[in-house]
Amino acid sequence: MTTYPSSNLYMKGNKNNLIKGTRRIFFEKFTQTPEVLSISPGRINIIGEHVDYNAGLAMPVAIDKYICVAISKNNNKKINVFSSDLDEMLSVNLDRLTPTKLWHKYVLGSIVEALNNKNLKSGINLIINSTLPIGKGLSSSAALELAIIIGVLKIFNIQLNDNEIIKRCQLVDHHHIGIKSGKLDQSACLLSKEESVFVIDFQNSSVEYIPLDLAGGTWVLVDSMIKRELATSKYHERVEECEEAYRKLSTMIKGLSNFRDIKKEQYSIVDTLDNNLKHRVLHIIQENQRVLDMKDAIIDNNIKDIGNLLSRSHQSLKEYYEVSCHEIDYLIKSSEDLDYWYGGRLMGGGFGGNTLNLIKRGHENKYINIISSLYKKKYNIDCSSHLISFVNGAEIVDNISVD
Repeated sequence: MTTYPSSNLYMKGNKNNLIKGTRRIFFEKFTQTPEVLSISPGRINIIGEHVDYNAGLAMPVAIDKYICVAISKNNNKKINVFSSDLDEMLSVNLDRLTPTKLWHKYVLGSIVEALNNKNLKSGINLIINSTLPIGKGLSSSAALELAIIIGVLKIFNIQLNDNEIIKRCQLVDHHHIGIKSGKLDQSACLLSKEESVFVIDFQNSSVEYIPLDLAGGTWVLVDSMIKRELATSKYHERVEECEEAYRKLSTMIKGLSNFRDIKKEQYSIVDTLDNNLKHRVLHIIQENQRVLDMKDAIIDNNIKDIGNLLSRSHQSLKEYYEVSCHEIDYLIKSSEDLDYWYGGRLMGGGFGGNTLNLIKRGHENKYINIISSLYKKKYNIDCSSHLISFVNGAEIVDNISVD
């Protein structure tokens, strides 16, 4: 069974402040100290986009933006939840867990799935506090699910292993949100280790950690400020297209269990699909190979190859998987002219959100200033940028250590 480490007393910066602030807000709202504090980071995905629901390979890592949750049981047979970011309170009776807003669905769905549909014996008071931007492709929903689920498991003394916890989070998406999600986001937010990236194989859930120390590069997120309004509907469309492509190919390729089984000499069979389906399959095949190539590039500390793989991934997401948008493409295209930009790509589900960029160390502010100016001139939109660090995954916080 998994035992979650307590957070260090000397945690730096916004993480420690977030934990302290969450505890303080809980006391202000419920006049008691929380029994459990849990925290989950957001994530980026270095490479391996839209492959998790196709039994593929991905290379995610958690970043230093967090959602923190404080929880205690109560005796009033209600679930009371306050979101500090939304400045909204949710209060429902245990026998009437009927959500009316999307964030209600995430919260109540996470509680229900954590308990595996068992009847709640007592109510819950819960505070949500965050430094993780919502709806920006950084997996705020997965972080919220994880923080609530591991907190509820702790408070009700339920032990689950990592795979079971990730599955419970996925069930929140499937049963309560209506999204046929894979397990990429939850895996990244839970399994990440500081100073490492990992390759996850969604065919067998195996994980391989790879130390990452790019002395010459810095990771920069650029937020296009374009809301990903098409992401959910188009995500489902891509899932269905991949399912259709698999059904058709499995009648032509004997023993096909997923797209990774397709050999080069069988690509001519893929060419028989209509263009849309063919392009989806080609993206998945090539993106899986890029994950393997990225692993080699990181082991070799070859920063130029890393950047080149990022850019090739973006091109595939734009042309083959068709999940980019004009604003994102402009950010990438404008960056290509800068000699201290090693590479970058659309990150996340697509249709807006962030670009992930690898910048020569020492040129981060110059890059941010130039790309922001170009973007403002083109679209009259003020984009925002963040330098990011890699961190450990979700954890239960030692309540005593954050006085």
